[in-house]
Amino acid sequence: MNNAFKNDTRKYTVDEVSKMENHAELIDGNLVITDAANTTHNRVVKAIYLALVQYIEGRHGECEAFTENEGLFCDELCDSKNNYFMPDVMVVCDKSGIKEDGVHVAPRFIAEVTSVSTRKHDYMDKLNVYGKIGVQEYWVVDLQKKLVVRHLLDNDYMPELFCYPSISAIPVYTYPGLEIDLSRFFK
Repeated sequence: MNNAFKNDTRKYTVDEVSKMENHAELIDGNLVITDAANTTHNRVVKAIYLALVQYIEGRHGECEAFTENEGLFCDELCDSKNNYFMPDVMVVCDKSGIKEDGVHVAPRFIAEVTSVSTRKHDYMDKLNVYGKIGVQEYWVVDLQKKLVVRHLLDNDYMPELFCYPSISAIPVYTYPGLEIDLSRFFK
């Protein structure tokens, strides 16, 4: 976490956090500033993003993929107030909810790539909010544990585990026919 915010106990609003220049999120009303991501994290985000973009564009789809610098106004979408996230990867299909300041509708797909500092938020806090706002498919890509946990709205967000090296490509439920191979990042 950025040293300037470590001892900051003041309560922030979604509006304040959404205007910050660093990677800031509001999780259950608490300001969370994460350190810069490492190279492997960035490569995984890029691989997921590019696979989704190529699939969508190859089918002339209307959805749009975003990476971690796009804000998601979760507080507007459910009763879980004081949440503003910056997912590592998200796909948004309702163009009316894409504004200059970020996304104001539930994404179809979200992937979060964990780190030591974000693991708790990705597995618990964000999982709960994503389920409440109606994200159809949510992946937690855990580089340390070498697994991907997939949660589907159609399956009451029950976790499905994809462990490496026993699996190489993971099917994307919301995009039939698309599989994303992340095995090279789990060596």
